[in-house]
Amino acid sequence: EAMTATTYKNGTYTVVGNYTAPSGPEEIGVIITLDGDVITAAQVESKSSNPTSQKMQGIFIENFKPQVVGKSIDEVQLDKVSSSSLTPKGFNDALEKVKTEAKA
Repeated sequence: EAMTATTYKNGTYTVVGNYTAPSGPEEIGVIITLDGDVITAAQVESKSSNPTSQKMQGIFIENFKPQVVGKSIDEVQLDKVSSSSLTPKGFNDALEKVKTEAKA
């Protein structure tokens, strides 16, 4: 099996993704594990105090993994997960931070 050059360092990265909801600035905590530029594990934690944002972040957290885990980090760009359309923006923001941190 040929070794392919990886762009990112393997490891687990913990970042905060930022986005703006109608109620104002929001944050989600994101933990991404990379192995060979592939996301092998992902966790998201709601950091909102706004009830609507908490609900949408909860929907996102329950449903985002199939769109992320097992995929190349460079291929993941979420736009809508179930009915949550803003939380993915925070997740994408977090992914960009992981990419910056993990640059090999």
